[in-house]
Formats: sequence, C-alpha cells, structure tokens
Amino acid sequence: MENIEIENSLKVIEDLLKTEKAEQARKLFEELDEQNSVRYFLLKGKIEQKYQNWGEAINAFNRVLDMEPGNTEATNNLHLIKNILNFWNPDLLNP
Repeated sequence: MENIEIENSLKVIEDLLKTEKAEQARKLFEELDEQNSVRYFLLKGKIEQKYQNWGEAINAFNRVLDMEPGNTEATNNLHLIKNILNFWNPDLLNP
C-alpha cells in the first residue's frame, strides 16, 4: 500500500471510531500492514480499548510514547485503562 492510501485508510478508520462503528474500523485496520507511526499505534490502541483488550491497548499506547514521549492522547488513554483495571468496589464482595 502506498503512503497516500495508508493515510486515507487511517482517516477512514478514525472517522469510523468517532461514529461508534468499531467493528468496521477493526476490519479495515486489520487489512493494513503494520506501520511504524504514532497515528497507527494510537488507532490500534483505541480499537483494542474498545474491545477491552487491555494488554494490547497498553502495548500500543506505550509504543506511541516510545516514539513521541509527550503524546497526551496516549498518556490519557493509558491513565484511563489503569483506572479501569485498578477499580475496586468492596460492596461487590459483600452481597
């Protein structure tokens, strides 16, 4: 795939995610070859996060931070995932 095609595909995937069409976004994303770009791994993280694949999402967002250490979107998504994983409600344990 050429860069222009890849960029267009990534834009379509972003738009699908924004309109809550995660399944279509995931299918289109799976057709792409892996790219070594911030945009690619941000989308990968968002898709994995939608499907609660926490480990894959964390890995993708960490790749973004490896490439761009100050990326606030990746940092915020990692913080959100960690809050979800660390949630503990004692009332759930005492019926």
